[in-house]
Amino acid sequence: MSWFARLAEAAPRYAALLRSQYWRPEQLASYREEQLEQTLRATAKIPFYAEHFGGSVRAADLAKLPILTRSSIASLAASVRSQCRPGAVFVSERSSGTSGIAVELLFDESHQRGRNAARTRYLRANGWNPLRRSVWFVGARLLTMHNPDYAGAAELIRGFNSIGVTFLSTFMPFDEAVATLARIKPVSVYAYPSGIDGILQILEETGQRLPSLRVVMCGGEVVDDSLRQRARAQFGFDLRDNYGSTEAFLAFECPKGSYHINAEHVLIEIVDQAGNAVKPGAMGRVLVTTLENFLMPLVRYEIGDYAVAASGDCACGRTLPLIGKVLGRQVNLLRKPDGSLVSGWHAVGMLRKAPEMKVFQLLQKSLTDVRVRYVASEPLSAEREAMLTATLQDQIGPQAIVAFEQVNTIERSASGKFMVTLSEIA
Repeated sequence: MSWFARLAEAAPRYAALLRSQYWRPEQLASYREEQLEQTLRATAKIPFYAEHFGGSVRAADLAKLPILTRSSIASLAASVRSQCRPGAVFVSERSSGTSGIAVELLFDESHQRGRNAARTRYLRANGWNPLRRSVWFVGARLLTMHNPDYAGAAELIRGFNSIGVTFLSTFMPFDEAVATLARIKPVSVYAYPSGIDGILQILEETGQRLPSLRVVMCGGEVVDDSLRQRARAQFGFDLRDNYGSTEAFLAFECPKGSYHINAEHVLIEIVDQAGNAVKPGAMGRVLVTTLENFLMPLVRYEIGDYAVAASGDCACGRTLPLIGKVLGRQVNLLRKPDGSLVSGWHAVGMLRKAPEMKVFQLLQKSLTDVRVRYVASEPLSAEREAMLTATLQDQIGPQAIVAFEQVNTIERSASGKFMVTLSEIA
């Protein structure tokens, strides 16, 4: 089946999502409970879950169910495959392994329709038009459609058979990328946040503008506040982020700046180390329960990310539940001596303000060893090094010895992602 045919098949689901995002809370809750019950009935057919749960379960039991870890996914996938009939049709994807463990996920058509429909909702809500010129920066492997982290969105665009869509490599030098954008004059751009950062650097250094741009969307990496501020100053509008993964399309940012959970597609919990829900405003681990994958359901799956819990309503009128700032995976967070995790984004914001800075990475090798690796036109001043040292010690403790390393390059991952903060402790 072609991607266009798949998307045409997902069109009724997309139309349904346009309505359900404005449902009354009780109507949405009822729908989600029904989907969760159906998901749990699907788990009853999988031997892995019989042992994992230790018996039959209902939706009301969700918060008491054991957490599904990444290390168990191989056993779950093997269990699902053992139950599949010969010739069964399903989609198999592998995660990029940025958390340290690459896993295989199996999806049925119901999940794929829901994921594509949710992506379409995000794109259209933020002004993307398949008939207008757009540029998508993608990883090298994605050009052959083998990168699951980013492939779904690109498949969606390819499936629309859009007029004027151009795919460029995320590894393209930033000055070349800016020159290409100036020539193509796209109305919208989709890129990793680190790619947007590089484009902004060239625009700021050269004084160039991209007046045709009306929409800049991003995903795949954490968006820090300093990047948002620079993008707003350069483009005159806000970035529009999304929170996706190999497992599901989890949440999207609306034009009012809130992150809405794709509640018809997934159920998200933000929990503490004991597995209990944290209060709004607190950071916790992200647990995902899929609501449309009845082939290989994920129930309370610890995806490896940390995020801030949120509550309340959004001015856009959507009644979908909210999630706060997504902080990234544990490998992207800094660790304090007491074992607690903190975001390094305040220090990242300070580094972005350094005019000589091109590319940088905060690397925590141990509780006492923190490196700031950077590519710059000249070494950092002693004053700036002292300010950054004080900021990092304030965040993770005075025991941290901060070293600054000027390097020629900092490599991206094979998928084109770039980790601004990286903890080797994790």
